[in-house]
Amino acid sequence: MIDKRFFDKKAFITIGEICDLLSIKLPENILKNKKIYDIAKIDNATDSDITFFHNSKYADDLSKTKAYACVVSKGHADLVPKGTIALIVDEPYLAHAILLKAFYSIKRKLKKSYISKKASIAKNAVIEEGCRISDFASISDGAIIRKGTFIGSNVTILEGVEIGENSHVESNVTIGFAAIGKSAYIKTGARIGQQGFGFHVGKIGIADVLQIGRVIIGEDVQIGANCTIDRGSMSDTKIGNHCRIDNLVHIAHNVEIGDYCVIAAQTGIAGSTKIGSQCFFGGQVGIAGHITIGDKVTFAAKTGVMRDTPSGSKMAGIPAVNIMNWHRQTIALQKLIEARNKIQPKGFWDKLKLIFKK
Repeated sequence: MIDKRFFDKKAFITIGEICDLLSIKLPENILKNKKIYDIAKIDNATDSDITFFHNSKYADDLSKTKAYACVVSKGHADLVPKGTIALIVDEPYLAHAILLKAFYSIKRKLKKSYISKKASIAKNAVIEEGCRISDFASISDGAIIRKGTFIGSNVTILEGVEIGENSHVESNVTIGFAAIGKSAYIKTGARIGQQGFGFHVGKIGIADVLQIGRVIIGEDVQIGANCTIDRGSMSDTKIGNHCRIDNLVHIAHNVEIGDYCVIAAQTGIAGSTKIGSQCFFGGQVGIAGHITIGDKVTFAAKTGVMRDTPSGSKMAGIPAVNIMNWHRQTIALQKLIEARNKIQPKGFWDKLKLIFKK
């Protein structure tokens, strides 16, 4: 349910404007000035709504939809019922994202530029034009906040930190020892640039090792709520451009991540691991330290990665193996269990002989 207390919504968008936004041709015999009043789910859309189909699990709902138009791929266009117009695109979910932004925006009654009187701004901090600094934010000496950036309440920006223009830092974030590119979106409770997990265990006990590197974050990076990104020990921790990092992800010191990586919640990446570009990590993936992962690698949820992984790999399991081999292992184990339940030989080795004879 869309709650108007939290979101603003346009009254309508015409079907012609929608086609322009999606860079597609207006279907024949359709009036371009036809008003579309909302985006709706397939199963509750009306003849004044537009809906989307990008998951085959909802094919039955699509056959019954009452939506005026449905955004769909060419391969699924024949599933759209006669009373609904099919707007055919290559990537329906991307179209969904585009039209959500066209219809809706987060409600923020903020002035174009302001600094709260309750914020603490050091004399030598640089706050460029168009910034918005909220209550109880703390910005230390030498910090640079570039133009158009929003800093939420209770945010702490430590000495020398630079945040690029048009960035958005939500409440209760702490940033130190970091340089962050433009258009960053850092969500509530994230911690960036803290001392990493570095120590030496010797004969006389545990000696902490000072981490003297930085965190370098590229442009258009999103960092989820309660993420932790440790600064480097000697070299820097680096995150490339256009990455999307989900909530509760931990990135240890000296990790390097390439451009366009997507990392789902509760993933942990141990120190000094290097990750290429366009990699995708499912939830709760664990990555060992000091390994190298190539470009365009995909890890299924809960994968345990313990060694180098070449570009283009699709991996699953603990320890990680090729995802097809992982499926084969799962099937083989199931067959082993089924076979065991069918036979009752005397000893363990007799069981194995009978199983593998089959």
